[in-house]
Amino acid sequence: MFEKQKMDVTDRVTAKFHEGGMKLYVDKQPIGEVSYGTSGNEYRFEEGYSQENNKFYQYTDVQKQGETQKYTDCDEEAGWC
Repeated sequence: MFEKQKMDVTDRVTAKFHEGGMKLYVDKQPIGEVSYGTSGNEYRFEEGYSQENNKFYQYTDVQKQGETQKYTDCDEEAGWC
């Protein structure tokens, strides 16, 4: 069984300037952008990413502690059912 977990990815985030803001990346994958405005910065993120207290987070599915994945052998299915 899997559960959503929030992982700190701040040290992996890079940014590139573009018109009026920056585009944000994790491992060269776009995760969002920051726009500069008179009322402050505006953050927009791809699904599964967020920003809180000057840190960036990724939400990912993680296997619950103490559970193991189960494998079932189904003859004509190359091991998958």
